[in-house]
Amino acid sequence: MNIALDVMGGDYAPHEIVGGAILAAREYGITISLVGKPESIEQELIKHDTAGLKLPIVAASEVIEMHDKPATAVRNKKDSSMVVACRLVKSGEAQAFVTAGNTGGALTAGILHIGRMKGIQRPALITPFPTQHGFCTLLDVGANADVKPEHLQQFAVMGTIYARRIMNITNPTVRILSNGEEQGKGNQLVLDAAQLLAQTPGVSFQGNIEGRDVIAGLADVVITDGFTGNVLIKTAEGMVKLFRSVLMEELKASPLTSIGAMLSKPAFSRMARRLDDSEFGGAVLMGLSNVLVVGHGKSNANAIRHAIRVAKQSIESKMVEEVQGGIHEIAASGSDTLLLQEIG
Repeated sequence: MNIALDVMGGDYAPHEIVGGAILAAREYGITISLVGKPESIEQELIKHDTAGLKLPIVAASEVIEMHDKPATAVRNKKDSSMVVACRLVKSGEAQAFVTAGNTGGALTAGILHIGRMKGIQRPALITPFPTQHGFCTLLDVGANADVKPEHLQQFAVMGTIYARRIMNITNPTVRILSNGEEQGKGNQLVLDAAQLLAQTPGVSFQGNIEGRDVIAGLADVVITDGFTGNVLIKTAEGMVKLFRSVLMEELKASPLTSIGAMLSKPAFSRMARRLDDSEFGGAVLMGLSNVLVVGHGKSNANAIRHAIRVAKQSIESKMVEEVQGGIHEIAASGSDTLLLQEIG
């Protein structure tokens, strides 16, 4: 197994990215192709003991920066680490692509250079989302601002398979994000998608879910369009920062509360671990013909290690093939006539 890693992508590249690759290569015993500027990669590798590890360097002279416009950068920077890594996957030299770089660039490079799987109309960005009962699976979180009901139907299939293969949930429940839990609530997209989801084979659709109930953990898989999903996760991130900021201010407000804070430190540490999604490695762009994992821009070595683990798990569990089978099953059921015509 060979996983192509974009060493130049991320706020802490290249040192944290290389560090994560070394952790993963040592723990999983797989080949990790380090794609980027050779001199920068070599400077990081000599800081570590890499004896016996399979970490070949693949040269790429350009970098798609965080501020770059994705489509323009992917077209113009043909020797960027992202594009070169995607070509490795397309050619079969690698079986997955992992990056913590520009998300839009990764999505564009993946779609253009790896390609969609047959029958998939819109690939979706899927990620774990913290709840009171652990994590649920949320998609789409940014790949598609505008979608159609049949796209949400495909998201439900992809989310179900991800929840089974990566989150280890045997029979995941699926709900669609709406402004009310009652049947009949929501805009026309939600109403039309709900009808399709109710007849989708292999999907345990349980109706609508409100934002507060997502956090309460009342669904294993939550589907929505990429605009709404991205707003939801960014709002949640902001609320966590607000909570931490206000809590720290109040704990430091007096000597008594400061003492209480010191006594409560183990509880705060446990809370941080419960809310930490870094062990899930990042978001997977589901719907491509091969695996693509996009880590957070602030990923450290441990997060990169887990992003590589998610890619490895996805390959070993044949997640791409299972998604393809699920899409074929929708077409065969006749619930999506356009998809049936596309697959032929």
